[in-house]
Amino acid sequence: MKLQQSPQRYDYIIIGGGLAGLYCAYFLAQHGSVALIARRTIEESNSYYAQGGMAAVTDQQDSPTDHYEDTIVAGRGLCIPEAVKVLTDEAPDRINELIQMGMTFDSEDGHLALGLEGGHHHRRILHAGGDATGRMVTTFMIEQVRKAQHITIFDHHSAVQVLRSADGSHCQGLVTYDERAHHYDTILASAVVLATGGAAALYYPTTNPPTALGDGLWLASEVGAELMDLEFIQFHPTALYLPGYASFLISEAVRGEGAYLVDKRGERFMPALHPLAELAPRDVVARSIFLKMQEEGSDHVRLRLRHIDPKRLLQRFPTITEHCRQLGLDITDEIPVAPAAHYTVGGIGVDLNGCTRLPGLYAVGEVSSTGVMGANRLASNSLIECIVFGKRIADYAIAHPTTPTETAALATPTNLPDLSWSLDKEQLYALEQQAKINRQIGDILMSKVGIIRSKAGLTEALQALQHLSDMLAEDAQHSIHAYMTRRRVEVAHMMAHAALLREESRGGHYRSDYTETLPESEAYRTRLLNGQITHQPIN
Repeated sequence: MKLQQSPQRYDYIIIGGGLAGLYCAYFLAQHGSVALIARRTIEESNSYYAQGGMAAVTDQQDSPTDHYEDTIVAGRGLCIPEAVKVLTDEAPDRINELIQMGMTFDSEDGHLALGLEGGHHHRRILHAGGDATGRMVTTFMIEQVRKAQHITIFDHHSAVQVLRSADGSHCQGLVTYDERAHHYDTILASAVVLATGGAAALYYPTTNPPTALGDGLWLASEVGAELMDLEFIQFHPTALYLPGYASFLISEAVRGEGAYLVDKRGERFMPALHPLAELAPRDVVARSIFLKMQEEGSDHVRLRLRHIDPKRLLQRFPTITEHCRQLGLDITDEIPVAPAAHYTVGGIGVDLNGCTRLPGLYAVGEVSSTGVMGANRLASNSLIECIVFGKRIADYAIAHPTTPTETAALATPTNLPDLSWSLDKEQLYALEQQAKINRQIGDILMSKVGIIRSKAGLTEALQALQHLSDMLAEDAQHSIHAYMTRRRVEVAHMMAHAALLREESRGGHYRSDYTETLPESEAYRTRLLNGQITHQPIN
């Protein structure tokens, strides 16, 4: 193992270049130096590709209380009320803050244009660039971060291991792997913020970019942080389905504008299944589409838009329109869609200030589990959660600093590959073996830990994932790519294990052998700590 002899020192480390990491870094940089670690570049994140928008109350006919109630209902009994209240109460202030910084949201007749999405009872979804909200707001924050004087961006760096003090009492830094220079670096800091995104890219198909592979979950678990509710993966109901092409998200806002789901006979099926029809919560719509596909022996259903004003569609959804056009599809008629893995609802357990169990280690965004999402995320709550809790972490970390110490006082990094392979061999492994195993993981998860689950399927998934982990054990001692792939297999294993132990159906977790939801008095969250999974009662 080659560790840089002289560790670099910053006041704060942010791991991840999505909206949560960018927003947190921007405010931390006003009080100290920030190292921003990106596995590829800060332009590649789930935030960047988000289409729908940001849920926040900006209309006098709406209220934070209504937003709170919609979130609680969507969460299926597992939301933490205090966390939801923080989100819904502080969301308007964060939106105003963004606007004052110079961010421009779409408007109509001099007022903010507000969309409607599944599970919301009011139009409260702010958007920018039509269906390019994630790209617009993330690009805006990238500009602010790049202009900041005290932020250093380390792109093409993988976070390999979080460092603790020798006594294990607090977080003190990070070991990274520089993909271009092929060596490890040590960075010390008073606070480390995990903003690595979720793990939905472990599935196939997925709407996520290939950076959302659960790395933050593994990093946190290794140093004694708690993981919560990993069984809850949200499957987006409507990803574009074309054989041979990657899934492409068709925003829920399309259905908010009136698009219908129809079966192979051209008939709507959602009105008979839920009062909100196509705008029912995502778990309901995704499961309904999945069952309809099984019933018809099809690999997709169709999203009908021909009854909607074409000009409205082209104006509101320019990104989706252009993507469909390039594939020979007409968004003003009908397009084929099917569910795909979209969002990791569970994550690293944190308090209302983003603190984990390890002092000095924080988590924000999709990698965290604040208690806002419960068992099923309400549409467009993810981007707003990034900035609400990103700001809270910045405020708290500034007010509660810890002091980084010399390398000798740190716990020694353990079990890292020795980098003895040649670069040619490492690169060949990355191109061939890593891609092959990633696809195997994706197929196992989607078929056995997918929209509908069972004890038999979950048991098979655990056995298959354990086999993959064992197969990677030898190579992981020498290859950083094998090492990273193996720990992603272990994250997938934890997700399947949590799903096996939840013997009920709730939100995004549906068991064909346990179709009922436990009564409110018996509701619990799943906790994974030091390799042990236990249940934490809600009440």
